[in-house]
Amino acid sequence: MAARHRREHNRLLRRYLAKGADLRTFGQTDLDSIAHELNHRPRKTHGRRTPAEVYADLLNSSDTPTT
Repeated sequence: MAARHRREHNRLLRRYLAKGADLRTFGQTDLDSIAHELNHRPRKTHGRRTPAEVYADLLNSSDTPTT
């Protein structure tokens, strides 16, 4: 199952970055924009919620271990 998720992530990245693209040619603003779009895109695996929503729920959860 992990391989399937990896392929899906690669497919999504290919919408923005060509295979073998040199990341040094992109500015930090470009990369931040790509990350924002990917992190705010609903995913089937998260019940159509975004990774950002899942992460926020985890941070706000009372089940979160404290140090």
